[in-house]
Amino acid sequence: MVVANNKISLVRERLKYFDSLPLNQEDFRDNNNQLSERKGFFARDFGMEQWDWPQGVAIYGLHLEGPLNDEYIKQWATEEINKGLPTKNVNTICPLLTLVDYPEYENMALEWMKWIEREFPRTDENGLQHITSGIDKFTVKENRQQIWVDTLFMTVLFMGKMGVKYDNQAWREDAIEQMLLHCKYLLNRKSGLFYHGWNFEEQSNYGGNFWCRGNSWITIGIPLFLEIMKGYLAKSSEVYLLNLYNNQVKTLLDLRSKDGLWHTILTDATSYTETSGSAGIIAGILLGIKNDFLTIQLSDETINDLISSLTAKIAEDGTVLGVSAGTPISCNAEDYKGIVQMPMVYGQAMTLLALSIAKSLKEKEIK
Repeated sequence: MVVANNKISLVRERLKYFDSLPLNQEDFRDNNNQLSERKGFFARDFGMEQWDWPQGVAIYGLHLEGPLNDEYIKQWATEEINKGLPTKNVNTICPLLTLVDYPEYENMALEWMKWIEREFPRTDENGLQHITSGIDKFTVKENRQQIWVDTLFMTVLFMGKMGVKYDNQAWREDAIEQMLLHCKYLLNRKSGLFYHGWNFEEQSNYGGNFWCRGNSWITIGIPLFLEIMKGYLAKSSEVYLLNLYNNQVKTLLDLRSKDGLWHTILTDATSYTETSGSAGIIAGILLGIKNDFLTIQLSDETINDLISSLTAKIAEDGTVLGVSAGTPISCNAEDYKGIVQMPMVYGQAMTLLALSIAKSLKEKEIK
């Protein structure tokens, strides 16, 4: 298996110093930002100088490489804490998935976990309501009675990790419940793919779109959840999640585009191929191979082709290209197809995640 180590270093260094989106003030002058957000323009900063989910995914990707990036991660966290932390919500929890591994941030992680346990807004059936940051980091968008697939990576992995780290059964059980509940309402049983969200009030999957990056949170999220919860899952739950994962991967492999990646609407070949979601899918497939979760036998040629398809999207300066901007939920597939493509910090992070797992898989084979 071929892994381009020079590509990893380029992506990593570009990620560390990723700037804000090159947006003009005019992008936010329309009707309460709604038209801009439909294109992927959000008033929040999506560079590294912010505490939200893109940066949480970024430091997770960096942390996966081991101590190499410890100094940067701690410096980033300290600077963001000194600025003032944002409101607690699904997405701002994401950085703690990484930071809980550092003693300096354990008390903060415990405080936020207790908030999840006691105060997190819940939907029907006790789901984590997909509350997110609003127009700035001090406001919250409620998304009333909605659960989204993003929550599994942004919040549920952290919940499981905290339940294991502090041997708290209630936290572990809540994490398992959230994983199963989200899969219950987001799974399309016929295809094995997952919808973006579910609205309990409307009893709706919002048009039933199979969004690429949304599905990638499952492809990488289930293997990571199984890793985190090893020894704490009932065999029945483990088998259930493994079946979901393998069924999804089988369908995804059949849906690869000509360039080896996946369309932003997975089942719509007229939609553009999208790199961040594809990177998450590739990361999940490789992690499944590494941990023997994947029942499908992939040839070395196929694995190399997956990695090569991803590295082809990396520019000479390490910028990951073909990434869709911020994506709100929609009933209309055309809205997903209309999201602008531009370099994004999470595109760098998810690509780094995939390449790092590929590197560790290669090292395992050598041993």
